[in-house]
This record gives sequence, structure tokens and C-alpha cells, in this order.
Amino acid sequence: MQIAEKTRLSPEWLLARVQKMIEDDAEIDPTENLVLYGLDSIAVMTLSSELKQIGIEASFEELAREPTLDKWWALISSRL
Repeated sequence: MQIAEKTRLSPEWLLARVQKMIEDDAEIDPTENLVLYGLDSIAVMTLSSELKQIGIEASFEELAREPTLDKWWALISSRL
């Protein structure tokens, strides 16, 4: 397990990562569906893979079920 990488995870990290995935500088409402900002399934798969590499199991299905910053952070933080 990559403890050092896990400790860098934060809501701010997630927000920055999502903004890169959607390539938009718009302010993101943490409760808004990220698909409305242009998030696509490939980006969700990529995030799931990145999280797995640092020891956080968050499947594509789990992330795609409720694609909001708040729900994603709740999922990630529950597995830290």
C-alpha cells in the first residue's frame, strides 16, 4: 500500500483531478452531476485505475453510479 500517496488525497486533490478530466475552469458544484460538466466514461475509468494504483478500491460502477464530487469524496475517504 502506498501510504504516502494516500495521505495526499483530499477533497482539494479530487477537485483538481476532476477539473483536469473535464478540461474546464468552471466552478464545480460539489453536489452537481459531473456529466453535466462534460465528464465521460473514459475519465471515470481512468480515475478508478489511478485510485487502484494508490491502494483505493473504487470501481467504475461505484464512481459512475453517483458522479458528484461529494459522493466521490465520501467513497474515497471511507476507504483511506
